[in-house]
Amino acid sequence: MILQIVGFKNSGKTTLMSHTIKLLKAHDLTVATVKHHGQYQQDFQDDDITLQKDQVDHMKHFHAGADQSIVQGRVYQQTVTRNEKQSLEEIINESVTIDSDIILVEGFKNAGFDKVVVYTNENERQALAKLSNVQYYMKMNDINAMEHYENWLLTYFKIKGMH
Repeated sequence: MILQIVGFKNSGKTTLMSHTIKLLKAHDLTVATVKHHGQYQQDFQDDDITLQKDQVDHMKHFHAGADQSIVQGRVYQQTVTRNEKQSLEEIINESVTIDSDIILVEGFKNAGFDKVVVYTNENERQALAKLSNVQYYMKMNDINAMEHYENWLLTYFKIKGMH
C-alpha cells in the first residue's frame, strides 16, 4: 500500500510524515518512506540533496565516480545511488528494497496514489484540490487536526484491509 502526504512548502508535511510513521509503527506495521526534494530546480545542479561528507569511505567511493555506494553498519545500511530525476513509480520499484506494509511518500504531488493533502490556509487547499486520489484534507494549524487525522488513518487502513 502506498500513501502520499502532499502540500506546499512549510505546510507540515514532514511533521505529519513523522507522526504517521510513529502511529503505524505503534500498530506493528513495517514502513518505508520516500521523500521528494521539492526545492530542486532544473537550472541549478548544486540545488540537490545534501550528501554525507567525503571523509566517510563509502562517500569517497561515490565521489570517485561509483554509480552506487552501499555501507553496512552493525544495524543500519545506507545506499547512495546516482539517478537522474526518477518517477515515483521507478523509485518504488527499483529502490524500496524491504517488504513493507506501507510506503509513505512525502511529495510527488502529481503521482497517482492515494493522498493526504496538508494545507495551512484556504488558498492552498483550493490550489491542491485539483490533485488526483485525495483521500483526506488536513489543515495543520487546526486544534484537533492530529486527533481527527489519526482516527481517519486507522479507519482508512481498516477499509483497505490492512489492520
